[in-house]
Amino acid sequence: MVESFDAIVVGAGPGGATTSTLLARAGKKVLVLDKSDWPRDKICGDGISGKSMDAIKALGLEDKLRTAESLGSWGVTFSGPQGDQVSIPFGKHIAGKLAPGFVCAREVFDQVLFDASVESGADVRIKTTVTGLIREGEKVVGVRYKTPEKELREARAPVVIGADGAYSVVARELGMDQLDEKHYVAAVRAYFEGVTGFNEGQFIELHFVDEVIPGYFWIFPLPDGKANVGVGMLSSEIKKRDIKLKPLLDKMVAHPKFAERFRDAKQLTPTKGWGLPVGSKPRTMAGDGWILIGDAASLIDPFTGEGIGNAMVTGMKAADWIGRAEEAGDFSAAFFSGYEKEVLDLLTHEFRLSHMMQKLGRWKWLLNTVIAKASRSTELADAISCMFDDLSERKKLLTPGFYWRVLTA
Repeated sequence: MVESFDAIVVGAGPGGATTSTLLARAGKKVLVLDKSDWPRDKICGDGISGKSMDAIKALGLEDKLRTAESLGSWGVTFSGPQGDQVSIPFGKHIAGKLAPGFVCAREVFDQVLFDASVESGADVRIKTTVTGLIREGEKVVGVRYKTPEKELREARAPVVIGADGAYSVVARELGMDQLDEKHYVAAVRAYFEGVTGFNEGQFIELHFVDEVIPGYFWIFPLPDGKANVGVGMLSSEIKKRDIKLKPLLDKMVAHPKFAERFRDAKQLTPTKGWGLPVGSKPRTMAGDGWILIGDAASLIDPFTGEGIGNAMVTGMKAADWIGRAEEAGDFSAAFFSGYEKEVLDLLTHEFRLSHMMQKLGRWKWLLNTVIAKASRSTELADAISCMFDDLSERKKLLTPGFYWRVLTA
């Protein structure tokens, strides 16, 4: 049996759920296929950025997220290789009772979006594995998939949306490279309870330690006294230095700088790893009958490692362009090139800045200087606190004049 839909979304994570929710709300017949059972864990740092929150608000899901199991975060703590540390509130003029950022386990966050997709009327099928794409010439016209009962089926639609993450089956079936070590970050994460020493504003923490540079060690607070703890580093650097990330995380937990905070802590989950294809080298995002969004399109921020916001933003833009394509009766590569151009216009400058900042992270003396002087330089503190969302502030971090002012602060 071959079923027909207006759109087929592969992947029910934040990007896929955003796309399917918007399409279904617009009256489209949408099929969503996801290989996992739900609720499902997603290996991640669990930080929810301002960009993600903007998308959540646009979907009308802010109240549901704030009532879910999430923890408001009011700032970020940085430490440098020489031990200097600075804690900086998010934003220049934070006011009100609602935190500007959140930390929320992906099992909880993703379920809010998953439920919205189901409630919108999308046909969501879990434990269902996409095995291939159906083509007519060069055009993608559907997918082949395997049901939970191992039955092979086909579904057809004028557009297939690849929202299936870093190891995207859709991207692979389109013949795209799966790994470029210079534009790929590997990370590991574990959940702990009983970690002490958090800022009272539940600040997220990024620690630039000698053994982890040009990556970082993170500690993010979670509800109920838990914490998300992990390390991440460029794959090319891992290969060059023959680094094993799981033992490196153990080393960080036992590091003299952090050992006291973990003295009575208990690791709750095994250490798990995942890959992050970063936006310094995005994949081709659209073609005849297909669109890629989020991690599948290699759109993770090269510096912060944040991917949820870009997945949701591109999911919103994909839904918009699919609506336009239906009106025009045109699902061609030429038409969908407008989607790719719009995404690149939005993100290319941001990725370029983040990629340069990623490279700056190799300079230990600069990290030490910036972090040591941040507490004495209002300009520097503003740039750091806004760099996850405010491009005008992030851009300052790349100007020679800015560093001259930092060095003389």
